Amino acid sequence: MNDLRASLRRALTTKFGVDQAALTDDSELFSEGLLDSLSVMDLVDFVEAEAGVPIPPTDIVLENFDSVTRIIRYVEGLKGR
Repeated sequence: MNDLRASLRRALTTKFGVDQAALTDDSELFSEGLLDSLSVMDLVDFVEAEAGVPIPPTDIVLENFDSVTRIIRYVEGLKGR
């Protein structure tokens, strides 16, 4: 998961325009306004491609995608199913 963490952090700063100085693994991406609601599907597509797992539409909720830590935890749970 360290590879996913690194590629996710890199994409958040390069592709999604999140300020690297403002980004920690626990930064609330949507709640803090680092990403807007229009970015959610691009983020989900990125995570699916990087993790190699499909994400069910019902799982696309703030609880699973509001921080790098939450995304990693969610993907780990998906792979454990």
